[in-house]
Amino acid sequence: MENDLFAIFNKTLDKMIRRDFDQRHLTQLALALAKIVREVDGPEKKFSQKSTQNILQQILVGQNLPCRDALFESIAACALPLLPKFDARCLANLAYANAIVEASPRLKDGRTLFDHVAERIVPLLDSFEPQGLANMVWAYEKVGASNPALFEDVAKEIVARGHLGTFKPQALSNILLAYSKSSVQSSELYDKVANHIVGLRDLGEFKPQDFSNILWTFAKAGESNPRLFQKIAGHIIGLSDLSWFKSQELSNTLWAFAKAEESNPRLFQRVADHIIGSTDLNSFKPQELSNTVWAFAKARESNPRLFQKVADHIIRMNNLTSFKNQALSNILWAFAKAGESNSMLFQKVADHIIGSKHFNSFQPQELSNTVWAFAKAGESNPILFQKVVDHIIGMNNLNSFNPQDISNTVWAFAKAGESNPMLFQKVADHMIRSNHLNSFNPQDLSNTVWAFATAGESNPMLFQKVAVHIIGSTDLNSFKPQELSNTVWAFSKAGESHPQLFHRVADHILSLDDLWSLSSKDASQILWAYSNAGIVHTALFKKVHDHVEANVDYA
Repeated sequence: MENDLFAIFNKTLDKMIRRDFDQRHLTQLALALAKIVREVDGPEKKFSQKSTQNILQQILVGQNLPCRDALFESIAACALPLLPKFDARCLANLAYANAIVEASPRLKDGRTLFDHVAERIVPLLDSFEPQGLANMVWAYEKVGASNPALFEDVAKEIVARGHLGTFKPQALSNILLAYSKSSVQSSELYDKVANHIVGLRDLGEFKPQDFSNILWTFAKAGESNPRLFQKIAGHIIGLSDLSWFKSQELSNTLWAFAKAEESNPRLFQRVADHIIGSTDLNSFKPQELSNTVWAFAKARESNPRLFQKVADHIIRMNNLTSFKNQALSNILWAFAKAGESNSMLFQKVADHIIGSKHFNSFQPQELSNTVWAFAKAGESNPILFQKVVDHIIGMNNLNSFNPQDISNTVWAFAKAGESNPMLFQKVADHMIRSNHLNSFNPQDLSNTVWAFATAGESNPMLFQKVAVHIIGSTDLNSFKPQELSNTVWAFSKAGESHPQLFHRVADHILSLDDLWSLSSKDASQILWAYSNAGIVHTALFKKVHDHVEANVDYA
């Protein structure tokens, strides 16, 4: 049978070379081959030795991948002179077939098949069926054939159509997925799709994957649309059960609501009840567990039973090798952020990280989020903190750390009482060498100096640089009261007297109409900082004191 199949392939190639195939035949051949590959490809696909599927698998995948590539390169070469005769459907299917096998054949002129197809697509856009448009943009994104001009034209075409009633839910989902992963941002396209969905009488034709993908794309692209999110939430809440939803669809849906800051407590409770009621969480992949708890923490949706279920599941696992670094750090961050401390979970993750042979693969954000979570949750682990210190000190520089990574790291060490002079000195040297501190937001700056002061790590040059930066700021309106309070407290606690800084902060506070957002704790901290630094500012003292007196609850 194998020889027969090879004979068929050779005969097909001969016909293509002799130009016996027209554009329709070429497209059908490409699609047929692509679908065969999709059926037999993958390490999980096992077939009996003499079966047709097994022979096709040996011919088209694995070690014989060059054979498959040669077939699609031949199809592309034969299609090139015929492209002017291709209609919209053939063009979309040709691109779609190549994308299924992740092929982007390069032709003799040095350009790819997708480059040539794009030139033919644009004049025919108005004749594309909805599914053709979806398949086409999906294909370009799948093979990484970036073509912003084409995507912009397609977006305009979709927006210009009177309605989207002929677009199936999956087509809408695939279109938005392609755009969310491309460099083209089209708010008009997102609005058009959102308005279409919101205007539907019901969402019965949508599958769970359609919901999760559409919501995910809106959140990923930063396209806010409360009406869309609430419409989909209402539909999901109204379902009799959520058994149709796969774990990935549930986690992506929650992630999207949290990422887009679209509050819906009823939806979160509905999903939590479903997950808690499950026999186990074996269907959840590590990334899905991570996204789920991250979403609950980010959305400030407290649910101790859900967090306990997730923790119990992870604790029972033999090992955590299936978890990526980001998934672990996000899980810890979520538990700490939600105030759901779990010593056994934190210890299990710490043991895994400490014993990891791939510790160097941790990104700065993953390291900072991990130690931040331990400190925030009050979970002591000196061995883990020392491992992080050794790693950071051993780095040539901290250029891969963004300002938040730096501030979270030193904050965590200070908060956890794990002071390390070499770590703090390395951070200070990095900041001092920076040309400017404009990349540090107020919270980053205040948390950093707070950490140095709390840890008792004096560094006059660092404090001087921060003071000069704040004094030179156009205004301090970007600073929250707590950030101003922590900043002057840190300077005073560290014995770093900077009268200009203290007067700059005082003038700003006095310029405010009221101090309604200033808590009693922050107010007291400000008064202590000025008194301890020996800086008398009568007007500031009076304003802050009057604010505290006016807000004291004597009940």
